[in-house]
Amino acid sequence: MSDLVGLGESDADHRWIGVRRHQAALIVMGIGLLSEWLFSPSAPMSEVLVGLAIVTCAVPTHDGLTAGEQLVVALRYVIRSHWSAISALELGDDVALWANGDVAFRGYELVHRGRLDLSGRDVINAEALQALADAAGATRAGQHFSEHVFQVDDHVSTLLALPIGVPAPDGWIKGSDLARRVIGFEDEAPSLRLLERFSYVRTPEQLVRVYRVRDFNSVPSTRGLLDQVLKSSTPLDLALHVDVVSGARAQRLSARAVHRVGSDDATSRAVGFRRTARATRNFERLAQREGLVASGRALMRVAVFLLVRAPSLEELQQRGSALWRHAHDAGLRLERGGGLQARWYRAQLPGGPGW
Repeated sequence: MSDLVGLGESDADHRWIGVRRHQAALIVMGIGLLSEWLFSPSAPMSEVLVGLAIVTCAVPTHDGLTAGEQLVVALRYVIRSHWSAISALELGDDVALWANGDVAFRGYELVHRGRLDLSGRDVINAEALQALADAAGATRAGQHFSEHVFQVDDHVSTLLALPIGVPAPDGWIKGSDLARRVIGFEDEAPSLRLLERFSYVRTPEQLVRVYRVRDFNSVPSTRGLLDQVLKSSTPLDLALHVDVVSGARAQRLSARAVHRVGSDDATSRAVGFRRTARATRNFERLAQREGLVASGRALMRVAVFLLVRAPSLEELQQRGSALWRHAHDAGLRLERGGGLQARWYRAQLPGGPGW
């Protein structure tokens, strides 16, 4: 979607003059309380404490969330049940999955030709998936599909989860058995029990920690976005989810994004701020995206999850730290998902039942 000017920041969090909406609201509220205490002789001292607390909640943290969001996540983690269940039922070649929502999909396994395919087949596969997304974007409802790279010892398998009725591209064969393994089922078990901890999820067989890729801004243009991470020595699984927005809605969203950024830029200039190079690049990227969507290309919401598995907590910590360092060196920004592990585990499952 952005071959000319490169990738930019995620559009998931709307920003107004450089800050997110709830940050702006918290800052205004906090400064208002502090100003009230400063200029009113009868204002209680509690206003200062409340005002400082509100402003502190707007401070961003290392994981992409603000301090207030981190507090809300921690409180929700404390008060909710830490046990959850995932159930699946095979209906011929189809799989019905229940995990905080129900979804049905058909799994296809990639016919691998080696770990490093030097014949150019990887490019052909990527172009086929791109054509699949463009076709889904022309529908009224849009579609959701996911690709999962699953590693067992030295063997790597790739699963493509498509909505029922959507044909798979060439080079993929039906693989409902692989779909069960990606979900986490062992043998013929009909369900899977999960125990959520703050920084990982415990299954009957192992511990799993889920990381989410926040953005790819620092990845050099000469490298593949996930190439260096997939070549790392740390055993990991990859889940790539693509939610294709329907054509009419995609055009509205892309045009609205350009208008929003343009309005924010005009507001910033009106109060004396100049447009930075980063803001200029972001505006060019959004304008380019609007043109591509208008020409028939698909607008997609993309989520990338990296899963680290280990039999013990000590080994899980070691593998997680190694992945974090390797991803940082490769230019990827990861989120640890403290207090969100069960939610992210469900979101990365084939078909996206947690979406």
